[in-house]
Amino acid sequence: MNDLKSFTYIHDWYIDILAVTDDGDSLTLGLKLDDRRATVTFAETTRCVIEHYGLLNIVYDIKFLEPGTPRYDQALKALEKSDRFSEKEPIHLALVAATVGVENDR
Repeated sequence: MNDLKSFTYIHDWYIDILAVTDDGDSLTLGLKLDDRRATVTFAETTRCVIEHYGLLNIVYDIKFLEPGTPRYDQALKALEKSDRFSEKEPIHLALVAATVGVENDR
């Protein structure tokens, strides 16, 4: 978790890889910005939901949610729709928010 904090500016990176281990225990995101690359691995994943994934996924934010906050409760509600990978109780809940940027010449 502390390694993620070292990325002070991960906004606008592209998610170009989504990978899970054979046993479904970890989710890895491959990120790219110009000629730089980074990977973020969520080890010992107990559940995962991916919504609205498209061809172009620009990272808005990657953050750990605090229990008792509205975003935490919303994320738990979304996760309830998924199957558990493990019977372990989760310790952290992470949200990867992606957005799409649009330019127009008018």
